Amino acid sequence: ASSMNVICGRVACAPANSSARLGSGRSPVSSKRATANLLPKLHSRKNGRGSMFVVRASDGTESPTMDYAGALKFLGLSESASSEDMVRAKNQMIARYENQEDKLQKVEAAYDVVLMRSLMKRSQGEVSDNRVKYADVLSPGATVKQNLPPWARDLTTKLPPRPAFETPDNETLTQCGIALGVLTALTLAQGCSQPPGVDNPPGLQLSLALLGSVWLLRKKNLTLSRSISLALLGLSAGAFVGGAVQGWLRVDIVPLGALSSPSALVSEFGLVGIFAASAFLY
Repeated sequence: ASSMNVICGRVACAPANSSARLGSGRSPVSSKRATANLLPKLHSRKNGRGSMFVVRASDGTESPTMDYAGALKFLGLSESASSEDMVRAKNQMIARYENQEDKLQKVEAAYDVVLMRSLMKRSQGEVSDNRVKYADVLSPGATVKQNLPPWARDLTTKLPPRPAFETPDNETLTQCGIALGVLTALTLAQGCSQPPGVDNPPGLQLSLALLGSVWLLRKKNLTLSRSISLALLGLSAGAFVGGAVQGWLRVDIVPLGALSSPSALVSEFGLVGIFAASAFLY
């Protein structure tokens, strides 16, 4: 990679006299090194929708242009993402597009835009959310991790990131709502059609819901394993709530209208949990 001028300090962005060599675009970085991986010069252009950044290296070459909203969407980040989230998303995308050079350039461009905007907002005093962390400001958890033995630090870096909440767009909400409505109607119809004492779980509906959930989560640029994990998390949470409701109503003893199937009742909540995870988690 080309040599880049250092433009970020601890408190505010300012030019620096030294330059260093960046690692390969395919090499994962740690959050502690996020600002140490020297940032390229950014030229901002105003358009009708906001700022557009062009990432320019010291040799004059430009990487793909990308606006801030596009960079967030491409990396699957929210505006309150911490530096750890930024680096984690970058590394996941690098692993996903390992042999696709054009995609890797887009990942680097998106990461640089998001990190630079975060640092600019910080230097201008626009960030008031205490949850937002930066690469040169260690969180309490990162401080504890820094004092761990090397083998323990390596183990913690392999743990999957915790689920994070985001506000879904209208398209995602519409897709989730349609799928949820169809599958819950089918589940309810199956539960009501079963005579008392017969309880066949709606396995087909749950399987379709999980597949649809994974597909929606993959559209957020999440890895397959994380998409599956979040879908199963939503199913587990919904089933837990549904089990509590079934324990209170006992539809197998006192049917709720024509519904006497406990598995159908629990599955309804499981479906809600699955699509809630698809819409609101990443």
